[in-house]
Amino acid sequence: MRELPRTNTAASNPAFLLKALGEGSGEIDRLFYGLNQDDLLDPGVGPDEGWTLLAIPYHLREVEHGVMQQIEAILSQRDAPIPHVDFDAMPWRDLYCDEDAQELLDQFHYLRRHTSYALWELSDRQWERRGEHPYRGMISILDIAREMYQHDLEHLWQAQRMVESILGQVR
Repeated sequence: MRELPRTNTAASNPAFLLKALGEGSGEIDRLFYGLNQDDLLDPGVGPDEGWTLLAIPYHLREVEHGVMQQIEAILSQRDAPIPHVDFDAMPWRDLYCDEDAQELLDQFHYLRRHTSYALWELSDRQWERRGEHPYRGMISILDIAREMYQHDLEHLWQAQRMVESILGQVR
């Protein structure tokens, strides 16, 4: 995953990030509307090789769950060790092929609301609280939120490409 530069940009503004995180999860829903199971399991091509559309909400749900664990750990203890969340992990098809897309999306939205509510309650100082990531060292809640924002954008573009490829049209 590419790192967002640590500058005074919109991606470093908690209010912007909270709005973007809320909108990103809703936009995913729009892209999945009206797709059938065959569409959802159609393999991606090019940069999406190895992915299916159904893998995206499964992956988003898993990442969101891990991110919430990171945030909770940081809020519970200063400089807490936090678990690794693999934002780039492509899920195995056997893990999600029998899942219902709407149920996965609902679970993702539920977890995202939980994460968003936790972030909304943070003071400016709490956004800077940090935890010890096993590979990246000390990272703040703001760093995690920025990574979530970037992650959402990458999967929105991915889903858009895949839908266009499957349906042969722009939605």
